[in-house]
Amino acid sequence: MSPAPTPKNVLGLLGAFTVTSLVAGVLAAGLAVPAIGATGLASNSAIDAFNALPSELEDTQVSASTRVLASDGSLIATFYDENRDPVKLEEISEFMQDAVVAIEDERFYEHGGVDTKGLVRALLVNQASGGVSQGASTLTQQLVKNTLKDAAHASGDEAAYEAAEEQTNSRKLREIRLATALEKKKSKQEILEGYLNIAWFGGQTNGVEAAAKYYFNTSAKKLTLPQAAMLGGMIASPTQFNPASEEQHDKALARRDTVLNKMLSLKMITQQEHDEAVDTPLKSDVTPTYQGCANAGTRAYFCDYVYNVITKGNGFKALGATEEDRQAALKRGGYTIRTTLDPKILKAGWKAVNEAIPPNDSSNVATASVTVEPGTGKVLSMIQNKYYSTKKGRKNTTINYSTDYKYGGSSGFLTGSTFKPVILATWLKAGHSLNASINGSPGSLPVNSFKSCGSNLQSSEIWTVRNSSDSSGNGTMSVWDATANSVNGAYVRMEQQLDLCDVREMAEALGMHQAAPVEVDGKKTTKLPDNIPAIALGVINQSPLTMANAYATFASGGKYCNPIVVTSIKDRNGKKIKIPKANCKQTIDAEVANTTTLGLSRALTNGTASSTGPLANGQKASGKTGTTNGSEATWFAGYTPQLSTAVWVGPETVDGKRKNMTNIYINGRYYNAVYGGTLAAPIWKKIMEPALEGKAVEDFPEADSSLLETPMSDIPSVTGKSPDEARSILEQAGFTVEESSQLEASDQPAGTVARTDPSGRTSTGGSVTLYLSSGPDQGEEGQEEEMPGNGDFDLPGIEQPGFGDDPGNFGR
Repeated sequence: MSPAPTPKNVLGLLGAFTVTSLVAGVLAAGLAVPAIGATGLASNSAIDAFNALPSELEDTQVSASTRVLASDGSLIATFYDENRDPVKLEEISEFMQDAVVAIEDERFYEHGGVDTKGLVRALLVNQASGGVSQGASTLTQQLVKNTLKDAAHASGDEAAYEAAEEQTNSRKLREIRLATALEKKKSKQEILEGYLNIAWFGGQTNGVEAAAKYYFNTSAKKLTLPQAAMLGGMIASPTQFNPASEEQHDKALARRDTVLNKMLSLKMITQQEHDEAVDTPLKSDVTPTYQGCANAGTRAYFCDYVYNVITKGNGFKALGATEEDRQAALKRGGYTIRTTLDPKILKAGWKAVNEAIPPNDSSNVATASVTVEPGTGKVLSMIQNKYYSTKKGRKNTTINYSTDYKYGGSSGFLTGSTFKPVILATWLKAGHSLNASINGSPGSLPVNSFKSCGSNLQSSEIWTVRNSSDSSGNGTMSVWDATANSVNGAYVRMEQQLDLCDVREMAEALGMHQAAPVEVDGKKTTKLPDNIPAIALGVINQSPLTMANAYATFASGGKYCNPIVVTSIKDRNGKKIKIPKANCKQTIDAEVANTTTLGLSRALTNGTASSTGPLANGQKASGKTGTTNGSEATWFAGYTPQLSTAVWVGPETVDGKRKNMTNIYINGRYYNAVYGGTLAAPIWKKIMEPALEGKAVEDFPEADSSLLETPMSDIPSVTGKSPDEARSILEQAGFTVEESSQLEASDQPAGTVARTDPSGRTSTGGSVTLYLSSGPDQGEEGQEEEMPGNGDFDLPGIEQPGFGDDPGNFGR
């Protein structure tokens, strides 16, 4: 039994004449090939082999560009492997349709997928020459070939791609078989539309819409007769007939006119149209469509975040199961992605950050800002004072300082006192008052006086807590005053009355997490620790996006929303694709959130950012500054009922080293030290004011009156008593007791209690500080008792510079 013939040996079975008979008779007319004497067996074998070839072209969509749009519909970026924007036939100029038919396949509307006249001629020439020198491919055959190539490229099948391009008669027969089947399945209009959308026009330009944009800065629908003739003519050899090339200008012009002549001879155009088109100078208006975020200008970092969230996140599996699948979908799927970006706010952000710190500033200080809409989670703006580029130079970087490490960001930045609102909210949730009295003085506190999940921390360390250089934090004050003045001593003592697990729970309710994973007990995690008292002073690395979204939760009355950057994705046919939602939910009691907002309301008026001043037009705002040791990171995070914005300012890492911002020149101005109110708060204001232009002034919801009331209790007199006895009496009365290291001259015996601060009455359950007597005044100043420890203690899972180095000095 003879083996079945394969496509590769079909021609060997027949000979040129038999093949032409096969094609002309069987395919074009549907007639049986007549027996040819001794060649009949060969003819039958050839027919069997031909019939065994694939007869169905798989329904695969050609690759198409994906467009990413801002909320107003303006273009942010385009992603593609091949720059292509498929359009319907009615969106393509009739001149373009006729030009392609005239020059590529004049009998297109007459044949059934194969031009038998041209094919017979080509096969005879090829047979005589011993090779493949003529193709005679119809538009349908070319569509088949290009579709096979595109599918092979999409799947990464190099062998299939080479097979679709090889210059052999067996490939030609396969195309013929598929083309005739395609003609039975699709109309001529559908085939022409498919061809015009898949044709290559040079470089990465594919399809007539992309070609019209690239070469003439117009659409396929608006192509003029001369333009259409030029594009139609260049398909045969886009490099040789490139109208944008000075070297190829004459060839391109001649080719255009050849097409015009052909259209005239086929009566597709009139003599007048022909003559006017021929007299039209050949001019191109090259308008490239750049690929990727690097060409998105000031929108590049937002674009980068969108791309990484879609490809690396878990919420966009409708575009592909894996990161690689989603990357391919963006570059080939032809999607339209509408994002949350507000160009007006972004423009204000770009101006604000660059006026404060130019991209090329010799200080190597960077700044980043993120704006989120409270109650929706929409990320409206993401900007930094750098250009998105891989080029060398201090003005360039592809690191997105606004986001977590996973999404193209850095490992985050210490938040300093911008973390204090978490302590305040936890304090209020525990039933304490915003007006409660608290000791704000510097001091040395035993680490084991702090609780975690109901148990005291196991440590013998002493933590020395300091305030910033001003004197606003000494003595007893209200929690509200301590917030406005960012008093470390007060906030650490508030934390001392809370549970660190409750603090972490509150932070998580605000969506807080570490910007990059750290190793704890052999496992990687981004969760905040619950055993580090210094967390109150912001010793955890977080991103500006995380901080802006956390503060947005306060602004929305305790409603937390996942940050979102995509509002819709539609495929090339307009069908909506499933996307992740913000999943907004109440994570903090409204009473607690609204009272926290009141507690943060003095930052811009008589707090640590008072030099910046309140917003224009009476817009209500609350916020908090943040400064870390040595000014390695400074912040201002603040919000109105409509917008929440976080601004970070800090030195970049250069050659593996990161400087601080003390004794530094920034933008030509000298700073002894940079605080949150120095640069970050003014940048914040310059973003928020333009962003709020035209918006009605809104009031925050009222604070809970019960959280403003402060039950008062008498403080038992313990003057003259021993420290242990005094502590016992005061603790039995419900007070938190601390012993000052500062001795005071008094008429009380040395070593006994000279006085308490406060005395008389204070808030129930508040803190009372004991000042011990040094005995009668001997004319010497009271001296500070040296305390063991300098504030250093182990911070599990934290390896970033500055952690544990001096956690007592964060503030402002």
